Amino acid sequence: MLRRFLGIEGEGDSFYPEDWISSFIEAKNREYVPGEGITRVMTEAGSVPITDAVTPSMLGAGRDRSGVLIKLLDAGERLGIQVHPDRAFAGRVFGAPYGKTECWHILGVRPGTEAAVYIGFREYVTPELWRDLFERQDIDGMLSALHRFEVRPGDTVLVTGGTPHAIGEGCFLMEIQEPTDYTMRVERVSPAGETMTPMQLHYGAGEKALLECFSYIPRSREETKSRVFLTPKRDAREKDLIHLVTYGDTPCFRLDKLENASLTLDSETFVTAVVTEEGGAMECGGSTVPLHRGDAYFIPAGTRTAFHRATALLCYPPERPI
Repeated sequence: MLRRFLGIEGEGDSFYPEDWISSFIEAKNREYVPGEGITRVMTEAGSVPITDAVTPSMLGAGRDRSGVLIKLLDAGERLGIQVHPDRAFAGRVFGAPYGKTECWHILGVRPGTEAAVYIGFREYVTPELWRDLFERQDIDGMLSALHRFEVRPGDTVLVTGGTPHAIGEGCFLMEIQEPTDYTMRVERVSPAGETMTPMQLHYGAGEKALLECFSYIPRSREETKSRVFLTPKRDAREKDLIHLVTYGDTPCFRLDKLENASLTLDSETFVTAVVTEEGGAMECGGSTVPLHRGDAYFIPAGTRTAFHRATALLCYPPERPI
């Protein structure tokens, strides 16, 4: 589904389920490869790392880092049960300013699958029960301890730091998140049969820290769904502009959607635009370019950009720089 979205030929699944389309950080969760994870962008000088192409003035006033990471993810199988740190945990354990609050905007579901996500502890879960399930590696028990929700294209799911979750088979989504690669896993063997290293499980912080990363707040299915599935809100003035994630939902990022819309954008911060349907055009800097599904553009702060009959996701950095 990822290749089809990007217009890349070839059938069947590969072993590369993610595309980090706007990342200023390295991926370190597996075997470390220098520069792995940092997005490359096309400029007049050719393809260069985004960290070389973007200056602080392009990010917006008071910002010296992007504060956000955007990726496409195609889950051909269920992903492991995991949790990401909130900012307090990330600062205390990893000495990092960001946690990993994230959200998933569902772009598609794989035919023949019951595309679903697992998220949040059910009412009966306690720290003691979760520790016991983890130590016994009772995967079915851990999955049963989480709420399971089927998803469909257009759903937007907010996953705050500390929330247990797993993405099920068949979900194709765009993820917008805080800019870290911290993932704490509780399955010592992945669903695909890969034995996890300590680095992959808990970044070397230890199993005690791994279990402390979870926020043990059990909630009913109805309360969980109302908290994590966000309701789209149409803009009061621009009827074709839809607010999927607002700074009222989380200060970590903002996400808007254009639906076959014309809009002039003049943002005080940078914006990443991801085109989700074929057609339309974008006018910027005196040039007009046709838009194709899968295109992604970094728009510097203060750059006036006009979209014409475009369907795209507009991704914004945190409400305030840190």
